[in-house]
Amino acid sequence: MFHMCSPAVAFSFSLLFLLLAAVDAAANVDIGKTLSGYSDFSDFSSMLNETGVADQINSMQTVTVLVVSNGNLGGLSGLSSDQKKMVMSVHVVLDYYDGAKFNKSHSKHNKILTTLYQETGKARNHVGFLNLTNTGKGPVVFTSAVPNSHLEAQLVKEVTTKPYDLSVLQISNLLDVASVSPAPYIAPAASPPRKVLAPASAPTPTATPTSTPTPSVDDEEDVKSPTSSRTKPSMGSEPVAADATASEEGSSAASVDYLASTILMISTWAWFLLAMI
Repeated sequence: MFHMCSPAVAFSFSLLFLLLAAVDAAANVDIGKTLSGYSDFSDFSSMLNETGVADQINSMQTVTVLVVSNGNLGGLSGLSSDQKKMVMSVHVVLDYYDGAKFNKSHSKHNKILTTLYQETGKARNHVGFLNLTNTGKGPVVFTSAVPNSHLEAQLVKEVTTKPYDLSVLQISNLLDVASVSPAPYIAPAASPPRKVLAPASAPTPTATPTSTPTPSVDDEEDVKSPTSSRTKPSMGSEPVAADATASEEGSSAASVDYLASTILMISTWAWFLLAMI
C-alpha cells in the first residue's frame, strides 16, 4: 500500500513546494517596503502608491525601478491622474538590470527596454519603450523611445538590488513622457445600433405612348420594293440577277406546256372510251 501511494505523495509534496516557492517569490517584491529605508525617494514612493503602480510592481517577479530624488518630481504637478500613472509606469522596466549587468553588456547599439506602461495596451507613439545606451565609454543613459522627444536621464547609482527579482536604480531626472505624448488612449464607448429604415417602394413605371413616325418618300419606296437597297450594287451582281430572272421565266413556261399536254391526253382517252361504248 505504501509503495502504491508513494508516487502520488511525492507528486503532491513537489506541487506544494512549487506553490510555496511561487508565493515566496512574489512576496520578495515589495517596493514600498524597499523604498521606506531611503528618505531621498519618499516622494517617489508616495507617487507610486497614489497612482497604483506600486501594487503592479509588487505583483511581478522580475522588475527594475528607475527612481528620482524628491527634488526632481516637479514635472508631475498639474498632470491628470492618468498622465501621472503613465509617467510613473514608464519608470518601471520589465527586466532585471544592475551595475554588474551594465558592466558586462557594453554595446555600440542602443537596447530597447519594455516598460510597464507598454503592457497596459494604452501606449502610443512608442511611449511605452526606453532606449538604453551603454557604450562603456560614458554614462549609462535612458532615453524615451518617442520620436524626437529628446527626453533622457543618466544613471546616477545603484540604490539596492535583490537578484534577480528587484533592482532599484537612481536616475538623474524624471522622464516626463506626458509632455511629448498624447493623452492615454481610452477606448470609445459603443454607440447604440442605428435603426435601419425599410427602403421606399419604387414607383410603377407607366407606359408612355409613342407616336408612329410618318414614313418619308424613300421609306415608302422601300416598303413597295423590299428587295431594293440604297447601296449601289456592284457591277458583277447585275448579270447574276438577270440570269436568275430568265431561269425563273423558262421554268414557268415549261410548267404550262406540261399541264396543257396532260389535259389534251386525258381528253383524247375520254373520247376514245366514249366511241367504244
